[in-house]
Amino acid sequence: FQAPSLLSEYIQEVGRGGRDGKPAEALTLVSEPTGWLDPEDKQRQKFLVDKLRSQHQTAQKLIKQLPTMGNINAVTDEFPDAAIALSILHSSGKLRWRDPFNYIMNKSATGKTASLDYNSGIQEMNQYFTTSKCRWQFLLQAFGFSKEAQNMRCGHCDNCIRRGRGKIFNN
Repeated sequence: FQAPSLLSEYIQEVGRGGRDGKPAEALTLVSEPTGWLDPEDKQRQKFLVDKLRSQHQTAQKLIKQLPTMGNINAVTDEFPDAAIALSILHSSGKLRWRDPFNYIMNKSATGKTASLDYNSGIQEMNQYFTTSKCRWQFLLQAFGFSKEAQNMRCGHCDNCIRRGRGKIFNN
């Protein structure tokens, strides 16, 4: 098990808790990445970063070859790495799914300056792990809800509890 690499993946995972309408708690365990205590953690992180970099490079090469709109089955028949590329384009906001099988790329994905920055997502996730502000405030800002995040304090995250602004759920 490892923590998600991207905030969008994190949101998807923690969103599974509470689907039954009851309060839920999510715990993310993150070890120090220096490798001083356990070199396997550093090796695992390097492997995952290298894998993500490789996938982004593949997606970057395919951006100009993929049709601006299409069907995933047809596109993956022509381009074997298209499924990963489409997923990365979607995660980076450069593509939207019209339905589970058909997509359309945003204009920003097809321009001369179209690029994918795999480092920014990893850096953002690391900032999330180390932030001292309300975690939900951080997430709202990260996903473009700056106005809503301005005075947000969830009262339930570890940072709000540490500051005495909330309390832990009682079972």
